[in-house]
Amino acid sequence: MLEVFMLLFNFTLTTPDDIQRDEIVNVYSKHFETEVECQEFLDSWTSIIKSRGVDTLQEMLKDGYRVELNSVSCARQQIQDS
Repeated sequence: MLEVFMLLFNFTLTTPDDIQRDEIVNVYSKHFETEVECQEFLDSWTSIIKSRGVDTLQEMLKDGYRVELNSVSCARQQIQDS
């Protein structure tokens, strides 16, 4: 197993009836070999990540549902060594 760091997006869903769901959606994206690399990427791209990340997930949802980005951070993950 290899240890990497990944961007972790944390979202809240709102229904077409404007009711916020209890469920929280976590999406992992883009991996980095070190936490420093991940954090430097976040420091440089946070504003773009927040807009594009929300837009990308929003496009995947059924009409009327909305997502709100609660946070984006670097998270340690174990991946299978190939």
